[in-house]
Amino acid sequence: MAFSIHTLRLSLTAATLIWFSVFLLEKCEATTVSLTGGPYSSHSRRYGFGLSRSQKDSSHSSAALLDGYVENDYYKEVENCGLAKNLVRGAFLRILSDLSGGTPLESIKCRVTVTQDNMFQAYHNIVNKGGFGALWSGTPSRTVEGALLGAFFILGSTAAKKQVLAMGGGNNLAALAGGTVGGVMQAVVMTPAGMIFTSLNVNQGKKGYENDNAITVAKRIIKEKGVKGLFYGGGPMCLRQASNWSSRSLFTEIARTNLKMSQYGIIGEIGSGVIGGLGSCWNTPIETIRVNMHRDISMGKESGSFGHYWSKIKEEQGVVGLFRGVSPRGVQAIWQTVFMVVVPNVMGI
Repeated sequence: MAFSIHTLRLSLTAATLIWFSVFLLEKCEATTVSLTGGPYSSHSRRYGFGLSRSQKDSSHSSAALLDGYVENDYYKEVENCGLAKNLVRGAFLRILSDLSGGTPLESIKCRVTVTQDNMFQAYHNIVNKGGFGALWSGTPSRTVEGALLGAFFILGSTAAKKQVLAMGGGNNLAALAGGTVGGVMQAVVMTPAGMIFTSLNVNQGKKGYENDNAITVAKRIIKEKGVKGLFYGGGPMCLRQASNWSSRSLFTEIARTNLKMSQYGIIGEIGSGVIGGLGSCWNTPIETIRVNMHRDISMGKESGSFGHYWSKIKEEQGVVGLFRGVSPRGVQAIWQTVFMVVVPNVMGI
């Protein structure tokens, strides 16, 4: 356990240093788009987008702060960074999110969803069986997954938001489009990764699965179901990710602009992320069905349809059963929203 905690601390330190270097030491160029004149308005202008306030007009220091001035000059910043930089930013934001709490919350959520444990019982059972480090079970595969998910999300959401704003769309529409596109792009990677992660958690400590890791789980599923077996549950996953991130992005943007929470600085920005994260939990039944579908596949059982699991869970546990795991999922949603929505908003991405 000491080794696991030591490794975790080193990983967090490295990720934090890289994160600061990527976000604070690099410069980008921003295009200021007129919200009234469209992308070809004579009012559009370009200027350096970097660290120092003195390098640009203080009233336009970031896209987050600009919202307070939008009624006066009708402009919105759209950061125009290179492809590689956005990929790196997204990857390290998601890795930092997972290492600092996202992975343990995912472990607890998976256990709550497929057992009768509550959030605290799930935590104690995981720790009692495998020690504190067991909360980070599957971290290597989760880190690779997180890097890809974060990179794809920032890339897709940034491009979508930029396009909507350039076409004259408002902040809320841009946030909705960015979250939807970013979420759909994530689903391609997350379906097989989620299958492996669920299998590692569901089968942890069971006889015959003692030596499981990401590679052995993937090989077993491919041997039993073929490559397509890794993509079972792709429909619910795509629906979940699109609805997850569109809700998180939209509700966060409504809180920070319509409710004017951004005027309270970083506390207001984080508060808007809390609202966005909790607001996205309406789709918990989709996640519940996805976890159950992946659990059956990982145990060698035949996977049913979305409707089959919906009816089965509702019949056996009632409507409440469709919302199993909503407590740890709510905490996890807040955590991820702060990292993947709030931080990019503050940095003007």
